[in-house]
Amino acid sequence: MSPSKVSTIKFDEFYNIIDGEQRSSKNQHHGIDPTTGEESWGVPIGNQQDVDDAVVSAQKAFEKYRYTTLEKRKELLQRYVDAFNSHSEEMVELLCKETGKPKQFAQMEVGGVAAFIGHHLSLDIPEDKLEDDEKVITTRYFPLGVVGAICPWNFPLILSLGKMAPALLTGNTIIIKPSPFTPYTTLKAIEIAQEIYEPGVVQVIGGDDKLGPLLTAHPGIAKISFTGSIATGKKIMAACANTLKRVTLELGGNDASIILPDVDVKKIAPEVVMGAFQNSGQVCVATKRIYIHKDIYDEFLQEMVNFTKTIKTGDSNSGSLLGPVQNKMQYERVKGFFEDTKAKGYKIAVGADTVPSGNGFFITPTIIDNPPNDSRIIQEEPFGPIVPTQPWDDEEEVIRRANNTNTGLGACVWGKDEKHAEAIAKRLEAGSVFVNSFEKPTPQAVFGGHKESGIGGEWGKDGLKAYCNAHVIHLYKQK
Repeated sequence: MSPSKVSTIKFDEFYNIIDGEQRSSKNQHHGIDPTTGEESWGVPIGNQQDVDDAVVSAQKAFEKYRYTTLEKRKELLQRYVDAFNSHSEEMVELLCKETGKPKQFAQMEVGGVAAFIGHHLSLDIPEDKLEDDEKVITTRYFPLGVVGAICPWNFPLILSLGKMAPALLTGNTIIIKPSPFTPYTTLKAIEIAQEIYEPGVVQVIGGDDKLGPLLTAHPGIAKISFTGSIATGKKIMAACANTLKRVTLELGGNDASIILPDVDVKKIAPEVVMGAFQNSGQVCVATKRIYIHKDIYDEFLQEMVNFTKTIKTGDSNSGSLLGPVQNKMQYERVKGFFEDTKAKGYKIAVGADTVPSGNGFFITPTIIDNPPNDSRIIQEEPFGPIVPTQPWDDEEEVIRRANNTNTGLGACVWGKDEKHAEAIAKRLEAGSVFVNSFEKPTPQAVFGGHKESGIGGEWGKDGLKAYCNAHVIHLYKQK
């Protein structure tokens, strides 16, 4: 189909945005409403021509946009926030439809866009200067060029616009690929951006599993920023090696939470539950393993059980705390953990040993009481509402247990003695460690993983450098 100019935003029609224009396709893909299992609207499937055209447009736009002042870039981002916020109600409804999130959490994600971009507006691009009698060395950071952002389905707005903000602030242009499971809000968010930015600065191409490799292979793309699974991250890194693209990979985790014996049990237990089950466990830094000191194990676990029993699961408008798992692929994976738990005879503290069939991808939040260290639920990341607990009595041993994983994205330590808790936190091999809070990534700090949880990081002042080349001028003084 022929491209048509972006005009009035319609929230029941969806297009890729290439060179400032709406572009459809003969080949369409349909997202699935996870609360019902029914198909949602059709969206175009991008192809090689779409990628080629988008890269040409982005490269052309970059030659002008790279020389805009930082103040101008901030002005444009603020104007974008204002335009986005004018559609916040429609965005909330759309986000509920594509993710199944309860409305209160969809509102938090939509509202979080302004906060994420707003913090970036407070940042300046780093510049370092060193001077001695002989010379002045100035290190500046210049944009890379065209960024390809490959985004996940669990927080489609925050994790796509959370790449857009630092990319544009540092003077890059960007092509965003939303997940085929949740394409709708991202397509609309970038359509809105056309009201602010010149063609080619911000583009979006939706598609299927063939689209990502087209972006990673394209020689005109200077960097790939990817959030998703470890397996896919490894493929992206290998593909980017052919053209020596810069890569930022934010991958999976198996976050440990260590509960010290001095905690306020009744206060902390519900928070630990929320850390495990927020967004139905579909958070890369959700708590995946809970280690509770043996002296309070039974009491703490009972309080977790009590709170979990109060959690309501349902559709977006039911007043529920948890929604469904977002897609059938992940639903089937999470079911595998329940099947393994039942087959091995592990003790269920609360929840179910079976995932019932029915409309939508709903799963009852479940806690597994003290499965063995080699169990699947301890060793792997479910990315769903099922979590194990284990007792501990030796601090050195529990730190080793927490670190005994190939991942290192996040971790938590809970204790009244803050210095003691922080001392443990320093020894946990993870990119973000939270003391007396469940995992809450923030744009104020760089976010990235250790080990196989990723390469590099984003957000915060240091995260800006991920979108830049260092450029050093050595000026020797004339005498």
